[in-house]
Amino acid sequence: MRAALLLAPVLLVTACGGGSDESSASSAATVTAAPTPAEPPSSAATSTAPPATATASTTAAPTTSAVPTTPPVPDLIQEVVFGRSVEGRPLTAIERGTPGGTVVLVIGVIHGDEPAGTGVVERLRTAPLPDGIDLWLVDSVNPDGQLAGTRTNARQVDLNRNFPHRWAQLGAPGDDEYSGEGPSSEPEAEAIAGLIALLQPDLGLWYHQDLFRIAPASGRGGRVRGRYAELTGLPVGGITGGTYTGTAASWQRQAVPDGVSFIVELGPTLSDEEAGRHASAVLQLATELPSI
Repeated sequence: MRAALLLAPVLLVTACGGGSDESSASSAATVTAAPTPAEPPSSAATSTAPPATATASTTAAPTTSAVPTTPPVPDLIQEVVFGRSVEGRPLTAIERGTPGGTVVLVIGVIHGDEPAGTGVVERLRTAPLPDGIDLWLVDSVNPDGQLAGTRTNARQVDLNRNFPHRWAQLGAPGDDEYSGEGPSSEPEAEAIAGLIALLQPDLGLWYHQDLFRIAPASGRGGRVRGRYAELTGLPVGGITGGTYTGTAASWQRQAVPDGVSFIVELGPTLSDEEAGRHASAVLQLATELPSI
């Protein structure tokens, strides 16, 4: 069991509490944790309280809140901002469960127009956790693209082509697979790479849409994928149609050679029932991982 990892010395702590990419390489990527980014210009997105509203009434009105409340996260260990997007939006991760246990990292969104994975992350925020699971949840590493409804980030870069492992120059701004000016040129890719380098996850899951399958693999990685497919009902099948260089999951496999990382291609939509099934599969797989 690993020692607990508190990220305050490197990352900004905000709260504390109780496509196929199957290429292989022999060398591991060297990654440096991203520095703490500067705070973005003041905006409504960073405000922690609603603005005061003038009123002509001389009678004090009952105090009410127009800001929706987020259900508390059970077993919360820490919540961190590990970077910022191009447009300054925070990239946030929460850790819950057993510090020092099997480290599981779940990424809900990397392509902004493929948001269904957030449903799985939302279920995992409050699901009862088995003992021994150190669960890290990242709702989105592409909040700018998610807000705009675009695959790419605000600089029109496909973040899933921007990672250092087997990075190649692809396309130009405006192309779906534009890989950026260079490996890790985008702050979102650099930030999540820094987090992964620190956590060294035993299991990493990256949610995409909408091919409804999991790409096959050999060895232990293939067995883990097969078990996830069995638990969720997703078929295992090849993925074609793109140029798969500089992808996040393949980079993670090089950076964390003792871990397992893969893409889960959800369908065009994700029902509540399906989200629950995938969340349960993540936790079941995490408990079985040491013996696979």
